[in-house]
Amino acid sequence: MNKNKTLQLALAGLVFMVLISACKHRNTTIISTNDNGNTKRIEYSGQVVFSKDHTGIDFISDGGYVKFERMGKTIAAENDGKGKVVYVYDGGHGSTTLDADGKQFLAEAVQEISKAQAKLNR
Repeated sequence: MNKNKTLQLALAGLVFMVLISACKHRNTTIISTNDNGNTKRIEYSGQVVFSKDHTGIDFISDGGYVKFERMGKTIAAENDGKGKVVYVYDGGHGSTTLDADGKQFLAEAVQEISKAQAKLNR
């Protein structure tokens, strides 16, 4: 096989791999606001199911995540690969449970994310 044919096959293989990867890529939504110094950033990907009372997260799909930051305070949540939601609150370590302050901030985050999603879906 000549060099040009080999190069063409290699290039075709590379294009095919990129297309396959693109099909598996999930959409990520990022919403960032700054209202007179009150900053807020929401980022999420994958399927996220909030609790019925909109104070928690019941489910996040594999590879999915939620990140919320307001005025320097942060909470992140992701699937642990075993179906449980793992949280990292304000620089702490990953845990499936939150203390009272973390639960309150999570509830505020879920409500803010729900409002932002409703605006996007109008």
